[in-house]
Amino acid sequence: MLLKRKTKIIQINWEGNNLKKKIAVISTGNGGQSMAAYIALKGYPVTLYAREQERVDMFSNRIFKVKGIVNDTAEISLISCKMEEVIKDAYIILVTTPAQYHQAVAKQMAPHLKDKQTVILNPGRTFGTYEFEQVLKNNGCKAEILLGETDTFIFTCRCEKPGYPHIHEMKKKVKIAGHNKEDTAILVDMMNKLFHDIEPAKSTLHTGLSNMGIIFHPLPTLMNITRIEAKEIFRYYIDGISPLVANILEELDNERVKIAKKAGIEVLPVCEWLKEKYSSIGNNLYECIQNTHAYSNVLAPFEIDTRYIYEDVQTGCVPVCCLAKELGIKTRILDSVIDWASIVYKKDFMQTGRNSSKLDIRKILNDNLK
Repeated sequence: MLLKRKTKIIQINWEGNNLKKKIAVISTGNGGQSMAAYIALKGYPVTLYAREQERVDMFSNRIFKVKGIVNDTAEISLISCKMEEVIKDAYIILVTTPAQYHQAVAKQMAPHLKDKQTVILNPGRTFGTYEFEQVLKNNGCKAEILLGETDTFIFTCRCEKPGYPHIHEMKKKVKIAGHNKEDTAILVDMMNKLFHDIEPAKSTLHTGLSNMGIIFHPLPTLMNITRIEAKEIFRYYIDGISPLVANILEELDNERVKIAKKAGIEVLPVCEWLKEKYSSIGNNLYECIQNTHAYSNVLAPFEIDTRYIYEDVQTGCVPVCCLAKELGIKTRILDSVIDWASIVYKKDFMQTGRNSSKLDIRKILNDNLK
């Protein structure tokens, strides 16, 4: 059976020096390349999964030149589009794909996972481990694994071109939760061996409702859509989030905080989140964003087909909206974001996202509040 509880055995296997043990990173995007290179620089053998051969071929070699918070050259052990060979013998599998691809990743991974492996979604967005576990089960996975998710991606990063990751900053106090709460402490220990300042979240409800992609990505993209369509080069956070946009984002965030409170949990308001993760300063969201060093040079997407919509609406806005409906809370702005994105992109995101017909929202709520 998937995810049987053998916590003590797994914990014993994790003790000691793991520097010779392989780590697999799933995705060759900005986050995947940055994470793979950073971990390789710490002495771990790292394999990197690309979804297709064309993405493997875009790398001229396995040497990554990293700049930003570290400036060094890292060697990746393997870059492949064959899931089996990437995750074989990996003691941690770090999934860094945009969350709308979690289903596809889980389906490809299901036949190849082995007992005592660990899979961490970086991040899970909202209810990520529930969707991932469900797909693993549906595809016959019987491995006894640890499954968890972070509340945000550890880095603010971009890649100038394949093999050249630029890590602008590492976030502070990144939270992680086990799909099963009793696994959280083990996952914290694992991740702190790779990074630093990783803290336990009380549950995946906390990580899911701390999903700031909901706040920072869809609405600013929609409110700057003509600039993006015209391929204007501008700083996404600094130039794209004006005082007017920031005010609306704060109202959207008030809805998120209200949902969390009704669900029986506390989450940081967006300004407090920025202060915790980046030591930002300011009296309101606009001021905090303007004073967030990590955001100072992050450019807007160059295409309107961006993960800021496809990921954050489907795997963030939709499940949070469904949770709000389960709790009897009206979400005027959140509903508008989903509707607006659906109109602009000619796609019914409520139907394609993590909705109540795909996930048992009531069960998720009950599981996390026990």
